[in-house]
Amino acid sequence: MFEIPYVEIHTVDHCNNNCRWCHNYSPFCPEKEYEPRDYFPGLDILNGENFHLGAISLMGGEPFLHSDITRFAFQIYERYKRPMVITSNGFWLSEEAVRAYKDLWQLMSLVKISRYPTIEKRLGGYEEAYRIAMLIKEYNPHVRIQFPQKSIFNKLETFDQPREVKRFCGNSHCMALLRDMTVHRCGAGGYQRFAPEGMLSEGFKNCPHMSYDLKSFDYHDFVLWRSRFPLEACSYCNFSDRTPSVGWKVEKGHKPFNTDYELAYHYNLAKSMVIQENLEDAQRRAEFIRCNYGELPQVDVINGLVASQHGDMAGSLKAFSSALQKDSNNPDAKYFLDLLS
Repeated sequence: MFEIPYVEIHTVDHCNNNCRWCHNYSPFCPEKEYEPRDYFPGLDILNGENFHLGAISLMGGEPFLHSDITRFAFQIYERYKRPMVITSNGFWLSEEAVRAYKDLWQLMSLVKISRYPTIEKRLGGYEEAYRIAMLIKEYNPHVRIQFPQKSIFNKLETFDQPREVKRFCGNSHCMALLRDMTVHRCGAGGYQRFAPEGMLSEGFKNCPHMSYDLKSFDYHDFVLWRSRFPLEACSYCNFSDRTPSVGWKVEKGHKPFNTDYELAYHYNLAKSMVIQENLEDAQRRAEFIRCNYGELPQVDVINGLVASQHGDMAGSLKAFSSALQKDSNNPDAKYFLDLLS
């Protein structure tokens, strides 16, 4: 039985954090959300009788930008019963968010919260981020929580001509599964379709053996592919010789954060808090949106939902009407106002 330590899958491709030298090219990715069933055909093979699959890792992009990350994780776990890992930049960290994800934490074996300096600063520093993250253990005492340092990035460079491979590259342990049933030994190669024109050399992009198509699965071919090192692509990449480390920087031409993604996240989180009947947390999240993004219709919609849960139909009607005054096409305000009519 062949050992596969982990397989990583994207819940989304996009990210709220615009890191230069992101090996998944998230600053350039369009907004894209996946469903668990997108990965079932590939995971069915990798979790089959030929293999021992150690863990399934939820990644991105920023995985918490998925509109329902708990449902996503539950459907994966329910089908495969493998240890679950999630890696996040932690921008969402707050006490009420930890409570909102109480069911998610029970599914997780490992939570990785990467320490990006810009996000850590917004959260009030590492000690505060650590304090909030450790509250996760109230819902799953056995979960491991790690804080990988991301203030230093490995600067990826590729070459036009091959060079001697002088060192082992840990990226070659990667097992990234895409929706098209291809698996990839290198994130920089696996997600290269998102890289801007000219970022990667043609030699690197055209190398064989970085990917394997599970639609043509053969056990012996797969094991050979998975065991191969160095890959031809390694000779076109600076990681095979040296890994220049540089301080975190924002991607050129981008702002540090994609605030539209963050706003959508906080709004969806507040609505889920209402569904969970965590009304005080939902109101706090609405106030957070107001303080950080302004007097938006989303704030009124959340306040309307909270008022409705309290049985205050007049207050709910007023809030939804206020949302429509700010944005006459707001779909949520229209929908909930129609329900009250």
